[in-house]
Amino acid sequence: MLRETGLWQDVRELPQALAATLDARDGVSDVAALLAREGVRRVVASGNGAAYYVAVALWLASLEGRRGPEVVAVPSGLLARGSFRWREGDVLLAVSSSGEFRDLVEAVEAGAPRPYAAITANAGSTLGSSAGARTLVAVPHQRAVTHTQAFCGAVAAVLAVWSEATGDRGLAAALAAAPDGVEGVLPAAEAWAQEAGADDAQAAIAFGSGPGWAAALEAALLLEEVAGVPAEGVETREGATSAMMALQPGHLAVSLPVADAADPLLDEAEEVCRERGALVLRAPAAGGDRRLAAIATFPAAALLAARVGLARGLDVDRPAWTDAYYRVARQAT
Repeated sequence: MLRETGLWQDVRELPQALAATLDARDGVSDVAALLAREGVRRVVASGNGAAYYVAVALWLASLEGRRGPEVVAVPSGLLARGSFRWREGDVLLAVSSSGEFRDLVEAVEAGAPRPYAAITANAGSTLGSSAGARTLVAVPHQRAVTHTQAFCGAVAAVLAVWSEATGDRGLAAALAAAPDGVEGVLPAAEAWAQEAGADDAQAAIAFGSGPGWAAALEAALLLEEVAGVPAEGVETREGATSAMMALQPGHLAVSLPVADAADPLLDEAEEVCRERGALVLRAPAAGGDRRLAAIATFPAAALLAARVGLARGLDVDRPAWTDAYYRVARQAT
């Protein structure tokens, strides 16, 4: 059944979608120049849901590698309706696949600093068309409501911008290898999801170290929106401490490795979650730079969520929450 879903097909095409975004580099230099221009002190990266996790991935990447301007990741709801206190030297980086997310549009209309930058899949959207610079994400297909190619493409795009803005050749090289890395992990991710034994999970946590925290946030969102499983995404030490407290038999703990290096903290978190009675699953991930963790672990997380959702009798391509989401997420017309 999994292979019959649009979600599975969208995930299978991730390598091609990533390559299309990275090869085109549509607007990457323009956004990098805007973020790195003289006078910029702070990049305020913002979005909602998966788009916010793209902002978190950028913030975590900014803590490693070459130095650049300060980055903060802010949920777009905090920017809406003029309640956010902007500072001199701030630049907004708005992340929205549709380019129409209500809170970001309101933030721009309410006086966010201009010019601002956008990461979007829709150049002609409200946010894309009025941005001082925008990077375009390629989304060849979106058969399922859940963003797959859009999420991974946005992570790749924002890190491509960051690598150029900071002159980080190592990050640029890692991004160039990302499509092949994802292609290589797809068979293992599908087999892992099919054999995970998590079909009856009642609740879940996901955890990852460093940049893996962004991956954990997205993995938890996938379990919620695709499988209908209440889930929380946390940093690894949170997984070993506060997040494990309510775990019990029938619960799931998804462990997300970053790169190929050993991670004793991940081992420790898995052990304590297992002691609480949870089913602990370590996801297969594409190797490479740890800053790409949100992309490297995405296939496994998405396919696991789809497998669990199908076992629960859900429509994983168009979940029951879809209409309610669009009603509150988009601008009123």
